[in-house]
Amino acid sequence: MNFCLSDLVPPLRWSDAARITALTDRPGLPDAWWRTLPLHRVLAVLGAEALGDLLTGLALDHWPAAAVGDVLPALHVMDPDEADDPQVAIALDRAGSWHGLLALSGRELADQPFVKARPVLTALFTAVFLQMSPEETAPEETPPEEAPPEEVAPEEVAEPALEEDLPALIDAAFGDLDDQTWMVAQNRVFTGEPSAPEQLAKLLAVPPAVIHELEAALRDRLSRWLALPAATPYNEHLARLADELGAAVPKARFVAAAGWHERELRSLEVPAWRFVLATLPGHRLSGDWLVAGDIEELREKTRNLIASAERPPTVSQALEMISSLGVRPDVARQWLESVPQLRAQKADRQQSGLKDVALTRRCFRQPDGRWWLRVDVSGRHLDGVEVPLPSGFAAYIGLAPGDDRTVHSAAGEVGLSWRARPALSSLQRILSEISAEEGSHIFLTLSEEGMLRVRHLPAADGGDQASRALRLVGYTTPSDSPEQAEQVIATRVGLTGAVERPELLARLRERGDRDLLTLLG
Repeated sequence: MNFCLSDLVPPLRWSDAARITALTDRPGLPDAWWRTLPLHRVLAVLGAEALGDLLTGLALDHWPAAAVGDVLPALHVMDPDEADDPQVAIALDRAGSWHGLLALSGRELADQPFVKARPVLTALFTAVFLQMSPEETAPEETPPEEAPPEEVAPEEVAEPALEEDLPALIDAAFGDLDDQTWMVAQNRVFTGEPSAPEQLAKLLAVPPAVIHELEAALRDRLSRWLALPAATPYNEHLARLADELGAAVPKARFVAAAGWHERELRSLEVPAWRFVLATLPGHRLSGDWLVAGDIEELREKTRNLIASAERPPTVSQALEMISSLGVRPDVARQWLESVPQLRAQKADRQQSGLKDVALTRRCFRQPDGRWWLRVDVSGRHLDGVEVPLPSGFAAYIGLAPGDDRTVHSAAGEVGLSWRARPALSSLQRILSEISAEEGSHIFLTLSEEGMLRVRHLPAADGGDQASRALRLVGYTTPSDSPEQAEQVIATRVGLTGAVERPELLARLRERGDRDLLTLLG
């Protein structure tokens, strides 16, 4: 039994438990014991009855609106006869069924006639913990004598044993995080979808600046730990991993690269591969691929390499060519198949007037690594007229002159064609589904699976010019300064690194983004 109390009690994961005095300063238990100490060790100190009484107080005082079965889901799989208590029998009679009883909240339970909520909850919770108490666990049977196993050379078992020890090494280093830092770790540092600092600040009832400080301190602690001699085995794992992955590898292969990657780290309650990813130098996860550097740059290099050949290469030739980019032979075919617009890139060399998407007006690169086209909604769009597409964006999504095809969207099928010009058949149904109005903006792209993805930004009045400019590139968080806004816009139009203002304005002029030029002065 290697789980802790917060594994059994979901509300503990989302509460600022360090502020709950009933949990803190428990003699014989360490700080944050509810999420770091295995339950059998907790029960050895507190006992099942005391822990049941403690959880009862938490349920009634801190989570009165939570269903009893949501406070301790293990009740759903417990035999009701195990909770043999007169008060439970009365509550069960009032609720009508075991599941009906577990669906009641603590507050609703207290409102039931003749029912005393506290003894009912204590009996229920204690019954679960009694089944998990060390003294209730049957001793393991001694297996019959067997022939001694063949001796194995130490070097044959050393490396696997070391690899399996790495989660324990990480847990030992980060098992003492306070609750606020732990929340930041889960929601900002070791996650694929970081929560906004403002959102996390509201959950923890602290200023956003505190979230930034906690994140900076945690990242600093992570860096200092990696520099310690104790972390040498883990750093050796990272070095081996970086060598094995090459320039690009499917996410699934990265996750399966070590047997312990898919295990949950007890100290952080995140999959171990998330921790590995956060500490792997130079690699980024983009969709289903882990790439050394920027995925779009590697895709562009791949397209250029294939398109620059004197004649279209065979598949085997293409696979051999992209090995020069650092893509491992065993994933080269998958990588080649994942790179969109290879055909469009070839057409780009033959057709005049086609432009790089980075130089195409109203096209912006979003954090997911894809380029999105902004369409400013007009009354004609709402009436269902055809929507012209810039040729650079059309080429980017794999459309070539003469093409005529249908793609799926959340609102049904949409036609794409390139006859006299590239165009989208109509957005009327999509605009209706998202309640778009004249003056609002939608951003469009095709997913790797060929699905038309749509993001809607309602029309916004007012705001300073920098905020209005940011909105036009799909960025809705207010900027701290015009300089910060310019850096965001520079990134969205494909510029990298620290970009000076003249360079940004020159790129916007080249692309023809006159609305942005006007707002940026």
